[in-house]
Amino acid sequence: MDFSALTKKSSASFNQHKNLLKKLAKGQTVKCEVCQGILTLDLKTQQPGQGIAKCLKGCTEIVLDLA
Repeated sequence: MDFSALTKKSSASFNQHKNLLKKLAKGQTVKCEVCQGILTLDLKTQQPGQGIAKCLKGCTEIVLDLA
């Protein structure tokens, strides 16, 4: 079975999320791809060792493992 297409897609998605998080960490404005709302980065969540990047509507939500 050839997994190269899946590997490429997964790698592209990871790199897209990594670049998005870099921009948010620098304080740049990043818009949600779905609703065009502004994404926020919250590193002070109720779960220790976790952060979250999300839009107000909730269509984008990226949970970060900070541990």
